[in-house]
This record gives sequence, structure tokens and C-alpha cells, in this order.
Amino acid sequence: MDSAEKGMSKGDADVAMLSTEASGSGLAPRLNVVQGAALIAGGMIGSGIFTNPGAIIALVGATGPALILWIIGSVLAFTAAMCYAEWGSRITQSGGDAPFFDHAFRRPPRFFAVIFSWTRVALINPGYNASLSLIAGQYFAAAFPDAFPSDPNVEYGEFYAKRIAVVLMVLQTLVILLSNNIAGRFLSISTALSVTCLVLFCGTGLITLFGVLPGKRNLESLSSDHLFAGTTSNPGAFAAAMFKVMWAQDGFANLASSLGELKDPKRNVGRASILGISVVAVLYLFANFTYLVSLPYDTIVTAGDALAAVWGEHMFGAAGRMIVSLLIFCCVLSCSLITMFSSSRIAHATGEAGLMLFPKFFKHLNSRVGTPDYAVLFNFVVTLVLVFAFQGETFWRIIDMVSYPLWFFYGLSSLGLLVVKARSGGIFHRDPNMQGVQVHAIGPMAVVAVSTFLMIFPFFQEGSVLTSALGWAVMTTGIVPWLVLVYLPSRRAKAAEATTARGEAGAQ
Repeated sequence: MDSAEKGMSKGDADVAMLSTEASGSGLAPRLNVVQGAALIAGGMIGSGIFTNPGAIIALVGATGPALILWIIGSVLAFTAAMCYAEWGSRITQSGGDAPFFDHAFRRPPRFFAVIFSWTRVALINPGYNASLSLIAGQYFAAAFPDAFPSDPNVEYGEFYAKRIAVVLMVLQTLVILLSNNIAGRFLSISTALSVTCLVLFCGTGLITLFGVLPGKRNLESLSSDHLFAGTTSNPGAFAAAMFKVMWAQDGFANLASSLGELKDPKRNVGRASILGISVVAVLYLFANFTYLVSLPYDTIVTAGDALAAVWGEHMFGAAGRMIVSLLIFCCVLSCSLITMFSSSRIAHATGEAGLMLFPKFFKHLNSRVGTPDYAVLFNFVVTLVLVFAFQGETFWRIIDMVSYPLWFFYGLSSLGLLVVKARSGGIFHRDPNMQGVQVHAIGPMAVVAVSTFLMIFPFFQEGSVLTSALGWAVMTTGIVPWLVLVYLPSRRAKAAEATTARGEAGAQ
């Protein structure tokens, strides 16, 4: 028995037992460091960087504060990723944050684990898939405007985007159902495609800045009239903008959903996190400058979620709009596939751990190819519902709805890490009995602080209250699964023990 095992508390042993049970499933370790980094980077490079920059600038009122938010977002994403890397060094079980909550918060038993699992499987994961599929559909339609004309009087211009999204969701679901190996290999391939597209996009911005493309450089957005002048003083607007920044940065926790499939996780989780986050942070900053050195300020803030297509048309005409739209379509589709892959793993792990209603349904593996087929199909159905749940601005409404509970759990996960650090000798001390990543306590403290800000101030931003309230409502309904799965069985077990004890006492 090594030193780590000698220092293991009962709670650590319980978590280790759960991890061992999970590792015995059909989801064996198959992902290496590069694939783990791809799971993070590919999940991050999606719709956000191509749709959100203009909306963020419009919210804060100037380009300077928007750039600062992007830098803060990258730092926060890296910090949060390292918090998850430490969790991954402590607990190598798949299932997202659920096993972390079990380890950190033992009273009431499994409460936050069940609430997280319910919200993640029933809302957050399908919400991601729905929004990404919608943007992929929108950019595919934007590439061929004659074949898919946008009519604002027909479902607010979303008619074709929604239908294309459904086709894409069907194809992605089939890919994931076919084989774990196929999906795993596709992670690296699709992420390489996403990174390549974003590198080309950033490279075009650089040559534009240096005047290589005559007549295309426009530095109005970086002038004194727009760099900081006009910055809003409304904290709710900054919170709403930060949500959009972090939506683009999100994906840093993707690896936590598949730790059971990562080879040598205690060693590789930190490496994969650093590699994935660093690449994306640099590319995102250059991508923002690509817009700012090319487009007039008014065009940026009014382009909406078609910003990248507008940029392509400005730079290269109608052909440029088509090519750029198709490249972004591929990037978003890649992110969507990776997100759907992670979603199925979380749903499967929650079934194995008994954290979802109908656990046998969710933990079911296809006997021939070993994929969590029922979990994949459930995710597909809920995603389909969300695609048609709203009329107008569906993408933004879904983002608002899933972001609030999502950041609640990010903050709670970091708070739980502080709790575990305190148990193991103090939050500012290294645990000598632990191998792998150990992040300084300032990291999780920062994540808790930012998540608290993001939870409070958007409720003062007009237009965000209803969708955020819907997100909180879904999260609150997770109390029902907890009552059914944990609380009531525990009460019955205690009652049975008491009855047995009274019977034995009477017999004596």
C-alpha cells in the first residue's frame, strides 16, 4: 500500500470504490494526451468566437473593455481547467462534476451530485447541442443564400437553420452510436480542422493589419472614439457580456466527463488541459483583432450571430461569404460532435452511479459496439425539443437558459475543491499524499468569485430574467430525483434497520 492509500479517508475510499465500479464498464481508457486536449480545445472552438464578439462589444459599449473581458475569460478558463485537472488527479471517474460533489459535500448525501446530473443531462448538454447545431445550420444556410433565403417573417428567419440543425443532429448521433473508437479518432481529426480554420482566420487578420490586402484594413474600432469611449457603467451588461465570453471559452471541463476513458489520468489530465486551453486562448485573442482591424464599428455591433459571414463578405465578396461560412460550419459541427460525445458519457456515468431516474436506461451499453446508445438517444430527443422550443433568437435564449445553472455548478465545484483541500491539511498547503496536479487555492477562489458575480448581476439585465429563471427551474426540479433515488430509499433502509433492531431486542 502506497502513501496515498495510507492517507485515504473513508470518504476517499468511497469515491475510489465508485471509480473502480465505473472503470469496469465498457468505456475503457482509450484517449491519449492529444485526444484529451482535443476534447477540450475542440469543445471550445465552436460557435462562440464566430458569433459573440459583436454582441459583447454592443453590451459593454466599447472595444477595449470587450478585449479585456476576453483576456479575463481566457485566464479564468485556464484557472477553472486546472481546478478540474486537480479534481481529475484526485478522482479519475467519468461523469463530470457528480463524483466531485459526492467527495466534497457529504451532507445531505449525494444531493448536489444528483442535482448536477439531472440538470446536466436534462438541460445543459442538450442545450449545448441544440445551440451549436443551430449555428452550424445557420452558417450552412448563409453559405448558400439563394438556396436558403432568410425570411424574417418565417419563424424569425430561423426556418432553414432549424431544419438543417435536425439533419446534422441525426448524422452526429449516428456517428457516436457506431463506435467508441470512431468517435475517439474523430475527436483529433475534427479538432485539427477547427484549429486550422481558426488559424487561417487569424492569419488573414494579421495580413490585413499590415496592409497586405489593399483597402481592407479598417482601424475605426480601435480608435479613441470606440476603444473606451461609451463604456457602460451597468454591471448587469458586463455580466451578460461575460456570460457570452465564457460561452465561447466553455469546454475546459469537457475532459471531466470522460476521465475514465483517459489513459493515465493523474499524469495526463494536467498536460491535456494546459495544451488545449493555451492554444485556444491565443487564437481567440487574434480572432478578435481580426474583426477589429477589418470591419467598421457599426457593422461589428449590428452583425449579430452572422458576424463571421459578414466579415467574409466584406473581405472577399460573395465567394468569401460562402467559403468562410462553410469553414465555420465545419468548426461548429466539430464542436457539436465533441459536445455530444461528452454528453453521452456524462449521461452514461450518471446511470452507472445511480444519479438519474431510470439508471438502467442511462447506463445501458450496446452489446455489439459498446456505446451508451440509450443515453445518446435521450440526448438527441431533448436537443430536438430545445431546437423548436423558442421562436426568434433561439440561439441566444438557449445560451441564457443553460448558462446560469452551468456557472452555479462551476462555482460549486471550485468551492468543493477548497473544502477537500481544507480536509487534507489546509487550503494553502500541498497534500503530500496526493499525486498529480495541485492548483493554488487562489485559483478556485477566483472561480467561485466570478461565478457568484455571474449568478447575480444578469438578473438585472433586461431580457435575461425569464430564460435564466427557466434554467434555475429545471435545476430545482432535480430535487425530485434526489428524493426518489437517495432520500426515500435511505429512510426506508433506516426504518427497516430500526424494525430489525426492535425485533432482536424483543427476542432477547
